[in-house]
Amino acid sequence: MVPMSQLFPLPSLGVIRASGADRISYLQGQLTSDIVKQPENHWNFSGHCDPKGKMIAAFRLLKQAEQLLLLMPKSLLELDLPALSKYAVFNKIDLVDASAELQLFGLTDNAAIADWPGDDNLKQQDQALALIDGDRAIIVLPQGAELPASLAALAQGDEQQFIASELAAARPWFEAEHSSELVPQMVNLDAIGGIAYNKGCYIGQETVARMYFRGGNKRALYTLATSVDADGDDLQLKLGDNWRRAGTIIAKASDGERLLLTAVMTKELPEAPEFMLGEHTAELLERPYPLMEKQ
Repeated sequence: MVPMSQLFPLPSLGVIRASGADRISYLQGQLTSDIVKQPENHWNFSGHCDPKGKMIAAFRLLKQAEQLLLLMPKSLLELDLPALSKYAVFNKIDLVDASAELQLFGLTDNAAIADWPGDDNLKQQDQALALIDGDRAIIVLPQGAELPASLAALAQGDEQQFIASELAAARPWFEAEHSSELVPQMVNLDAIGGIAYNKGCYIGQETVARMYFRGGNKRALYTLATSVDADGDDLQLKLGDNWRRAGTIIAKASDGERLLLTAVMTKELPEAPEFMLGEHTAELLERPYPLMEKQ
């Protein structure tokens, strides 16, 4: 398991910065969340879809006074920045890859930042921002700036351990190989506040809305744990006396003691389901939040 109060450099996490007078109105028509209603100095999950409603990227979106920051794996950034920029020429907005300008860290156990000014969404100490996500956080710091003392004193671990904590929390972490494969609800983006069903139109909105209002989505994101020795992507589910393909694995990471994986599977799993990944059994973990159902 990941040690408590540990800091994890996140070199594979990138940042798109949006600035300019039209940044909010432009991205309001592109992304799944409601940026207009999102408070300033507040972050939430969001997504960007293609016209068919398949998700190009999912990310944390931080709204500040003069800019928006979109935090996502760099492999997704390489795909999403050109897609976001497609119509930007007609608007007063600058979209750039700001990854080289920032240092990003994952934090497990937020005791080290408990005294920082802020709230349970965003804290700040000197130049360091902490995007709070339950008992974890992502730290955003300008390149070249020093970590606050409370963080500099912490031991630093491997990025894969923090990614494993993302998977344990059933966050929609995936890389470029799964871009434009899934509608946002299949990775539970609505359940964690990343989809606004009452906002205006955006790219892919028709498909996303239909999945919700007509009950078209039958799949969800699950987290499983198995042996660190497990390999491959052939996740199997036992049905009666037979084993069948269970779903699509979209991410894997080791926390040092076990392999965590997230998979998109049917919402109608059997009671007490049994799973195998290769020759190793896999345990279905409890999702730390309920799925969102049509009201």
